[in-house]
Amino acid sequence: MADLLLQSFHAACCSRNVVDRRWVDHVAGCWPVDYLPAAPPSGRLVDATTQPLLRWYSVTRSTAPQILGRVPSAIARPEMVEEWTAFARPFGITHQLALPLVMEEGVEAYVLSRPDDDYDDADADLAALVLPALSALFRQRVVLETVSAARYDPVRSFGLTERELAVLALLGDGLTAVAMARRLRTSPRTVHKHLERLYRKLGVRDRLMAVQRAREAGILAAPRERDDRLTTRSGTRPGRRTPSTRTASRSPIALDDDPVPDRPHT
Repeated sequence: MADLLLQSFHAACCSRNVVDRRWVDHVAGCWPVDYLPAAPPSGRLVDATTQPLLRWYSVTRSTAPQILGRVPSAIARPEMVEEWTAFARPFGITHQLALPLVMEEGVEAYVLSRPDDDYDDADADLAALVLPALSALFRQRVVLETVSAARYDPVRSFGLTERELAVLALLGDGLTAVAMARRLRTSPRTVHKHLERLYRKLGVRDRLMAVQRAREAGILAAPRERDDRLTTRSGTRPGRRTPSTRTASRSPIALDDDPVPDRPHT
């Protein structure tokens, strides 16, 4: 996916950034892998609250793509932009385009960076077209993280696609078609189409039989096994990510939160 984004937007770097409500910016992935150094050339980290795109998303809670140079000065003051630009320029980062994936406890987004030409209207329009599919794939991956690798053999024997497996996993959680659509960023009608194909491949007629067949085949965990696996030692269920990349709070990022520097906020 990162390779396709790099090619489509002629970017030098694609990073997946996870920013929690404490303003700690975790680079969860970077492509090419060696593009960003582990530490800034100056040896100085900047406060993540000076990153214009982060400020844009935290203030507006927008779910649309945004170009770095188009963040209004009311959100990111010129001197703040200059401070961040001076920090990022040695990394070969001058222009950025963000495609947000998650706007809940914090911000998670793919960020495309390049040193020379700025992004324009055509890039923004393309990003708007790409984002729904990208977000749906991201949500699907989050759901599939709950399916152990050992369960993929029976999945293949039934000829299930990854999308159908994601729907089946949510079916096992008891979600309605409407709730599945929200989770996977698609429409209820599309979910019903996936369910029809899923029932046909499993040789069943309804959701209860589908879940039972999937558990008998070893695709879905039994209820007790699933509860044991999803419950932590403290008796609470973890979020989709580890505490190192997400905060447990569902509150949006607040501009008056105390920033906590972590690593290069690019």
